[in-house]
Amino acid sequence: MVSDENQFPAIDSKTSKGLTLAIKVFFSIFAILTPLMMILMVWFTLASNSIKFEIKILIVVLAILVIGLFVWLLMVQIREKSTTKIIRATVDKTGIHHYSNQGLVKSIQYSQLMSNPENGEYDIFIYLDQSDTDMDLCFYVFDDAVNKVVRKALFIEGDIVITNGNSLKKHFLKGISMFRPDLKIAPGVLDLYNLKKNL
Repeated sequence: MVSDENQFPAIDSKTSKGLTLAIKVFFSIFAILTPLMMILMVWFTLASNSIKFEIKILIVVLAILVIGLFVWLLMVQIREKSTTKIIRATVDKTGIHHYSNQGLVKSIQYSQLMSNPENGEYDIFIYLDQSDTDMDLCFYVFDDAVNKVVRKALFIEGDIVITNGNSLKKHFLKGISMFRPDLKIAPGVLDLYNLKKNL
């Protein structure tokens, strides 16, 4: 008999450090240039004799607001650096797990998944939030904080660009089909991830 390990091997996330670096450099340049451009705009505006005084005041107020926003975003970013950074995700025979350098950060296990509490047609589905761009894979879990079953979306989290996010979601769906056959998966989900009804 084939073991679950061989039948359902674990899949780790693949990361792109180069793409992550490029994105961070782009946003860092943007974060530096925008306040500098606002300061230059204020300086040129105040130096100009042809611009009305009221317009100068509006531009100065706008510049102060934009620079204040960027300072606030910088402070949030600095505070966020001290929190746990997720560096990889793994889908295995128990569920999906997010890891940091210190170890496991959070997990969604197949055993935690619940049936639709509203007697809906499907337990695993794609929730379209009034647009075709937000296609979140949704499921139900019991939330101890509110003491009821709630809908959650599957996000492949990471502070590094993960290049095989769809493969991880597909493998998670295979795991649901294999280890939780009692849950009903919407046909649209199966079509989106090229999965057959009976895996």
